[in-house]
Amino acid sequence: VRCDLGDLQAWVCAPEDLVIQKAVAGRAKDWQDIEGILIEQYGHLNLEYLEDWLSQFAELLGQPEILSQYQAIQSRIAAARGKAE
Repeated sequence: VRCDLGDLQAWVCAPEDLVIQKAVAGRAKDWQDIEGILIEQYGHLNLEYLEDWLSQFAELLGQPEILSQYQAIQSRIAAARGKAE
């Protein structure tokens, strides 16, 4: 994604792609970061894109927890948002 930074333009990773990269890395800090991204970007992410790619990586790597952990975080956030709204 191209990002305007005043007089500069830079290419940065889309939040969905950052979530995918961090989920594949799978460290505890990555999952904390993913939760923060999902909270901050709530309502602005392409969830279908995320689920599709996370599902593919989970299958390819033989790590179903990639998808299940993402879904658990997403469910917690959605439930918390539902209670707050």
